[in-house]
Amino acid sequence: MGRYYTGRQAHGYNTRLRVFTERTHAEAVSVIDFEALRRVGQREGRSPRVLDVACGTGIFLKQILDRAPMINAYGIDGSADMLEQARAKLSGYPNAHLEQLVVGAEGTATLPFAPDSFDLITCTNALHAIPDALSALTEWRRLLRPSGHIALEDLARREPPFPWIPFEWLVRQVVGESVHVLTLPEVKALCVEAGLQVAAEKAFSIDWLLRGWALRATHGLEVLAT
Repeated sequence: MGRYYTGRQAHGYNTRLRVFTERTHAEAVSVIDFEALRRVGQREGRSPRVLDVACGTGIFLKQILDRAPMINAYGIDGSADMLEQARAKLSGYPNAHLEQLVVGAEGTATLPFAPDSFDLITCTNALHAIPDALSALTEWRRLLRPSGHIALEDLARREPPFPWIPFEWLVRQVVGESVHVLTLPEVKALCVEAGLQVAAEKAFSIDWLLRGWALRATHGLEVLAT
């Protein structure tokens, strides 16, 4: 767990990264198929189940709940300090459930859910910090219901002449952990390798320096309308 997500750093996270979070989360929300979530209730007579991986302070999960209040929402994170803020932010949502993951020495964690558990799985601004992105995507596909989808968003690695290697080194010094930032074509290829089908994608500018990507992927058995 990087020092950026613990202690005083964690408690100042929302203030420090407010503009970045607002910009990137807006793009992540735009690739979620909320109509598909509503159809779950109509078709199966149950509440859709949503999992936010690396939910942090709960900002993104709250945005989903505000747009789809009928869901059962689950958030997981490795930082107790970030989850403390998430619990406060989501205290008015009885259908929100938060759990701390035990992250191993190599940055790996086993998710405590059964296969086919979720109609939507989200992960924002965190895939770059997961040591084995392919294994994570494969695990998320296992947890996804056949008609469900995954919404991902993250930083995008910039190509030369941008000095990306020194920039990535600087990021590691700030957050206190290794990072591996992917391009949109790279994450699309990983999704396919994990048995997912990319149903929607976009690249965007975060600010004058940073770029990002967002995509929606399905289980591979059913492609949702873009």
